[in-house]
Amino acid sequence: MNRNTKVALGGAAIAAGTIAWLAARERNSDAPASYPPLDVLKPFADDIWIVDSGPMIASGLSLPIRMTVIRLPDDSLMLHSPTRYTPALAATLAELGTIRHLIAPNIAHWTRLSAWQQAFPAATLWAAPGLRERGQVQRSGLRIDHDLGPEAPEEWGATVEQGLIHGAASFNEIWFHHRPSRTLVLTDVVQCMEPERLPPVTAFIARLSGGAAGTTPRYLRPVLRFGGQATRETLAALIALAPERVLFAHGQPFTENAATRLRQALAWAK
Repeated sequence: MNRNTKVALGGAAIAAGTIAWLAARERNSDAPASYPPLDVLKPFADDIWIVDSGPMIASGLSLPIRMTVIRLPDDSLMLHSPTRYTPALAATLAELGTIRHLIAPNIAHWTRLSAWQQAFPAATLWAAPGLRERGQVQRSGLRIDHDLGPEAPEEWGATVEQGLIHGAASFNEIWFHHRPSRTLVLTDVVQCMEPERLPPVTAFIARLSGGAAGTTPRYLRPVLRFGGQATRETLAALIALAPERVLFAHGQPFTENAATRLRQALAWAK
């Protein structure tokens, strides 16, 4: 065994030991990996509410997750990336309006929709392109009524505009912009998780990936670059919206200097 091999094996052993140590701390951590109080409605802007929930377990990581609720002029509600269903939350939402639209904004954020669909079978379920073709989704029995695209349907187009962020590996994410409040709603394309709120392994990965930096995680950037000029133009269009607030599924939203922070978050795509 040569010296380089010994060094590589030694480095791998150290890395494995470090990960094992972090994993043990993860199991014993009391970090909430979310934004309590959970599963309750919180005002965010005019006709916009959020619901923090979690943690969401993804690839062994404990992630905070958020639903956005938009009330349309006819008092119908859009539930963007629905989180955990509870009867109490459903009752609170019923006081705001009628749940008519359930939104699966990308291929990852759909797993909590079944419970909401069972509770509100008359609601229309809208999904990002490609979601209905996934085997796991088909086996789940989830009923997808319509695919979302680059143009908003008439059900909300007068109030909420939308567009498609397309990448490789069947990645598609639909963005929404609530015009009256100038609130941009994303899902995974921007993340801003706070390491102090996360268990150790998740905090380590969030720092490493950029998921704690208020930007696009590094693992998503090659996926989005595959979209080429069209994706760059889409991201530039989001910046041009100059939103007053930016929401996303994982982490602290942009509520101050949002337009500047969004421009900085997407600067990598130039």
